Amino acid sequence: MKLNPFCMCCAVNKQEKNIRGFSDMDRKTEYMKKVMALLAGASDEDCAPSLSAELKKLYSEFWKQPEEDYSRIKKDFNQLMLDTEPAIEKKIQNAPDPLAAALLYARTGNYIDFAALSHVDPQTVLSLLEDENTDPLDPEEYGRFLEELKYCKKLLYITDNCGEIVLDKLAVKVLKEQYPNIHITVLVRGFPTVNDATMEDAAETGMTSVAEVVGNGSNVCGTWLAGISKEARELLDNADLIISKGQGNFETLHGSGLNIYYLFLCKCEWFQQQFHARPLEGMFLNERRLPK
Repeated sequence: MKLNPFCMCCAVNKQEKNIRGFSDMDRKTEYMKKVMALLAGASDEDCAPSLSAELKKLYSEFWKQPEEDYSRIKKDFNQLMLDTEPAIEKKIQNAPDPLAAALLYARTGNYIDFAALSHVDPQTVLSLLEDENTDPLDPEEYGRFLEELKYCKKLLYITDNCGEIVLDKLAVKVLKEQYPNIHITVLVRGFPTVNDATMEDAAETGMTSVAEVVGNGSNVCGTWLAGISKEARELLDNADLIISKGQGNFETLHGSGLNIYYLFLCKCEWFQQQFHARPLEGMFLNERRLPK
């Protein structure tokens, strides 16, 4: 997705908010000039998530501050979802359409996003899951999705956040049960970034025991084609069908032309405007049928 004025302003506002607690006004002005220079120098390949990674680095180096450590948060949310996993798996198995149910639960888990939301509440996660996913998958896209699965040989499932990956695991399990001839690979972040799922989370939540899991070689909150590894790029290019979770993956992959089904919640104003959606409304969209 191309960089846009809304996301650029959002990035500037976030950085200004980050430094409000510092007292040296001249130093703060100097920093904000560097922020705006970084944004002004963005390349055509850049997007909001790739620039966010650069801004985190700039903030840490300029203010001599360690980058935020989400390791405790990740463990807590992974365990929260592991605790709920048996009950949710039972609901999925008893649903009229287990695959649709699994995808809906996986989409609901996209709420666990510390990059897009200022506060992520465990009780809200549980409440959203208990509501049993009242936003259905788009019926036309879901029909096309099922038709493509009949002929699919290689499927790539791109995860997003910690905790959420447990629900992704349940979706992958249903896909493997219903389509045993499809080879499914799961793609996670290559390095820790905010609360995104990495290989460590995949192992901790049992995803590695369900499917082949590969790190994408990048610390960007998404699947930024200019920054991922050769192996990850080959998985994308060779997949017959891709399931992409979360806003960050949409921001980094939209415009690629790959056969991607995006599954996410609208968590910021820009996404709500783009898709005429209410806050946290669920989306199920295909890359090749979206406006450029």
